Amino acid sequence: MTQSTTIYMTTTGFDNLKALLARKKQEYADVRDHRQVAFEMSGDGWHDNPEFNRQQQLEANLNHTVKELTERLQHARPVNIDPNNRPTSHVAIGSLVSITRWNLNDIANDKGVNETWEIVGFDETDIQAAKIGYNAPLAKSIIGLQVGDISDELLLGSQAWEIEVTAIHSGV
Repeated sequence: MTQSTTIYMTTTGFDNLKALLARKKQEYADVRDHRQVAFEMSGDGWHDNPEFNRQQQLEANLNHTVKELTERLQHARPVNIDPNNRPTSHVAIGSLVSITRWNLNDIANDKGVNETWEIVGFDETDIQAAKIGYNAPLAKSIIGLQVGDISDELLLGSQAWEIEVTAIHSGV
């Protein structure tokens, strides 16, 4: 990931990212130790020591992951969301927003799909918890809208949708 702009995360997401980075750094250190043991046991030739080769590959992958997570953390800015005082003038990070999705591919039969989502930070989407990261296509289409506004056409999979903001809730 080469992220050149600021990304916003909830304080929980920010803390989770720091914890994930710490775990990946520890995994990286463990793999480096295992690679050294494998080298000392049988040398560094891939044909003589497949375990050494496997550890080298794991090390390279973890090195890449640690670099990406470090870069993401450097660009991340935590946003504190007060669940009892959410933004209500327009859809923003922290909003609890009710929407109706209108399927433009089947206008004659479409009755709209009603949903409520919490807009959370970068890469924090959790569908089961009805949380969607502000960088997800659905959230991008409604950020900045007010109650009654309708988004531009949004393509989700092979379906075209318009999203209507029906309510922005102030609390849980």
